[in-house]
Amino acid sequence: MYQVIINHWGLSLGEIETINNIFNSYEVVESELQRNSEYASTLEIEFIKNISDDFFNCISIDKWNVFVDVIKNIKKRRGNKGLKLRLTITDYFEETQYRNEDMVDVNDKNDKIELLFFKRTIFLLQHKNHNEFIKGLERIEIAIENIAELFNQTKKFYNSMEISHFNTPNVPEDSIHIQETNQLKHRHYETSLQLYIFIFDFDKRIWKAL
Repeated sequence: MYQVIINHWGLSLGEIETINNIFNSYEVVESELQRNSEYASTLEIEFIKNISDDFFNCISIDKWNVFVDVIKNIKKRRGNKGLKLRLTITDYFEETQYRNEDMVDVNDKNDKIELLFFKRTIFLLQHKNHNEFIKGLERIEIAIENIAELFNQTKKFYNSMEISHFNTPNVPEDSIHIQETNQLKHRHYETSLQLYIFIFDFDKRIWKAL
């Protein structure tokens, strides 16, 4: 079950219900934010998923398009006072994903799965101009796909470097697998949460790192 956290201020009951209904097949957590006097409304949505899952496999493109249309309508109703939008994608992995399977007792009910949060990607859309806001909103989809592809390529590169490092003569394959698994697990434990923040550059029509 994927989780969607919705924090908001200045939205009508109907708007909140519409957003909740889009994600009614997920675990939704909703709360109200403090008032932001600079904007008519504030909306913060966080999607929490396993790092091994592509975002648009967790949230179907059809649901995403419906969500984008709803946000467009909310922004239009706010006029020049604007809508401040923050969209966050939080990736976690399960502690057992990086354990040696031989070490896990599937019959042990006390063997709990621990979720370790690994990466958080934030898109901040704060343009009050309607056209600038809409253009940024529409290009989040492309940015998500590009960032995911870049991350996957980087991950494959480092994994290939690790395999090359351990793939030396006179070392049994089983030993290589154990060393790879232990090193990957060790690296994740010692790595703090990776944070990436992006803002939309309307002039260049791109999302760029803050």
